[in-house]
Amino acid sequence: MKLSKKRKTVATIGMIFAAVVSIIHIIPIIVVVINSIRGNAQIEKQLIGIPDSFDLTNYAVAWERGNYLQAYTNSLIIGVSTSIIVLTIVALAVYGLTKLPCYFSKFFHNYFVAGLAIPSFAVIVPLFFAFTQMKIANTLLCMIIIYSATNISFNFIFVYAFFQGMPKELDEAARIDGATELQNFIYNIVPLAKPIFTSVLLIVFVNTWNEFLFSNTFLQSDTVRTVSLKFYTFVGKMGADYGYIYAAAIISILPIVLIFLIMQNSFVDGMTAGSVKG
Repeated sequence: MKLSKKRKTVATIGMIFAAVVSIIHIIPIIVVVINSIRGNAQIEKQLIGIPDSFDLTNYAVAWERGNYLQAYTNSLIIGVSTSIIVLTIVALAVYGLTKLPCYFSKFFHNYFVAGLAIPSFAVIVPLFFAFTQMKIANTLLCMIIIYSATNISFNFIFVYAFFQGMPKELDEAARIDGATELQNFIYNIVPLAKPIFTSVLLIVFVNTWNEFLFSNTFLQSDTVRTVSLKFYTFVGKMGADYGYIYAAAIISILPIVLIFLIMQNSFVDGMTAGSVKG
């Protein structure tokens, strides 16, 4: 009875804490959403208030002046390409290290993990000079290469833990039945690892969509700028036009919010699978 009461107390405290944290995160978003349909004069008069009317003019102006169609296209190309590349490299690398005999598996494992120890700012200058010499600076290709490299290490560890917990009997049975390693990977591993693969795709896509440091350094032309850069430059151009700025903020984060709302169950399943070993 005492243990049960303690658990209930801990659960109640946890729920209260979670509710407080949620409110702290939600309130700023609500303010941004409300102010995105308010006029500039209303915002200057009262930062938080009910809009006089439901007007989407701010969104139309922000979308057109910010050239968000081009930014969306650039971010989608980079995000989708990077996600596919990272997932392919990570999945095949982890499969090879965990399911196949490899004399240097420990070395390659540490090689991938070592990428987490390298800070991003330490590689910006050499990468910039290298890509300039290769004539690919200020292009979407250079961002895909950079984002692919910087996202591999974490996702490698993430997927590696899941693969180690998979029963070896499945692989042995597939080999006894005459399946090749590629067939075993496609027909046995991929269906079982679908949740965690989905999580990897989401994590990488969100990282590329929100990333600012590399994109601000390498993408100088307006035609190749991503959504995060567009919002940054848009805020500088608009000055005190707060209604347009709030609308631009919603335009910038809306795709990510929608993706998480649609795929939240798959994401949670993947995160849970990746955190449990054995």
